[in-house]
Amino acid sequence: MHRVWRNVYAQIDLKYATIIIRDGDTPPNELEVKIGEGNLSYTEAKNIEYTLDRGLLDEVREGDQVPVDASLDFVWEYLKGSGGIPSVEDALKKRGEAASWVSSDPDACRPYAVDLEIQYSPQPAACGDMEVITLQDFRYESLEHDLRGGAVAVAGKCNVTEASVVRKTNSTGS
Repeated sequence: MHRVWRNVYAQIDLKYATIIIRDGDTPPNELEVKIGEGNLSYTEAKNIEYTLDRGLLDEVREGDQVPVDASLDFVWEYLKGSGGIPSVEDALKKRGEAASWVSSDPDACRPYAVDLEIQYSPQPAACGDMEVITLQDFRYESLEHDLRGGAVAVAGKCNVTEASVVRKTNSTGS
């Protein structure tokens, strides 16, 4: 019996990725960030509550929801946007060229948020499918700058319990 192996999770080299910071306007304002090198990580978590009956496991249920934690550390090669081109910091802080951006969170009473979309296209294209990871309603909690290294590190949370991950078959790929 032969088994066909399918690559489910591949190591992603961010130099072949683009990060799009998108607001909630229609049509949306976007800042495209071409990554030179770096890393993006996100964590999805669940609270599972176990109850005991006389010291033995009895019931199990899901507890409170947990937001997705996300962090990006990167050196960017170029920025591209529509109209004026904001900096990464402007897009995350809704200031400067991004002062008119609209929160991606439809609830106007909540703090400003953006969607982060990571588009990864393996090179050469025949080496795999394009992957699009979307982290919705991201709010940064820390923003670090390394001026000497030209790097930005941002960490925060998303008002969702899981990231949206979509694979698109390359026309020249497998």
